[in-house]
Amino acid sequence: MQKINFWRKYALHLQKVIYLCCLLLSCFVVKAQDATFKEKDSKWSSKNLPYYDDRRLHYGFTLAVNSTRFKPTVSNYYLSNAADSVVSITGTRTSGFSLGFILNLKLAEFFDLRLLPTVAFYQRDVNYIFKNKFTSTQTTESTFIEIPLMCKYKSQRRGNFRMYMIGGLKAAVEAGAKKKEKKDTELRASNFDLSIDYGFGLDIYYPLFKFSPEIRFSHGLLNMLNKDNNIYSKSLDRLSTHTVSLFLHFE
Repeated sequence: MQKINFWRKYALHLQKVIYLCCLLLSCFVVKAQDATFKEKDSKWSSKNLPYYDDRRLHYGFTLAVNSTRFKPTVSNYYLSNAADSVVSITGTRTSGFSLGFILNLKLAEFFDLRLLPTVAFYQRDVNYIFKNKFTSTQTTESTFIEIPLMCKYKSQRRGNFRMYMIGGLKAAVEAGAKKKEKKDTELRASNFDLSIDYGFGLDIYYPLFKFSPEIRFSHGLLNMLNKDNNIYSKSLDRLSTHTVSLFLHFE
């Protein structure tokens, strides 16, 4: 019986949701800018949680959906036609999700330091096309414990809105590494990654909590390729990660 791959079945739809959410976040930004011109109006001048940002520490939780892929770099073995049967190698985007906690430390009026330990679920596919038109998809499914350490730069608060930019480093280690479960005849990846993350978002203050939609980009700095003696591994020199995420923060 053919195995049904849940991730592939819904990957395209989840990616559409991510792009739609990005568009909605842009609309939020436009509305926030419009709010600066209405601040003198009594409806806009009243603030929710007026002393929220005076606190030194904030806590919360976060949910996210992401679109991720491996970025493959071919090896000299591939370029020298030693891998004469492989004609194309591409990393395709698939969807995943993550959840975690927020620890926010106020450093100055417009600067915060944020620690966001999360559990992230990924599937990354690398597609190989051979000369005889045969295709092979090497799939890596993994669960990572991620520890992003981020610096947040905030704009001046306008009414119940505040824009911000964020950036930093993220360390990730696989929980229950599956590399040993895969055969050495398949493409295998390392169980540790380090990436640079950056993005932007919007703080929206409600009477009881703060809600922050955020778009974040992540670029892997390490080579995650596991060197094995097979056509998939030898055709590559480097395997790095690239992820676009939509975070929904609640603090």
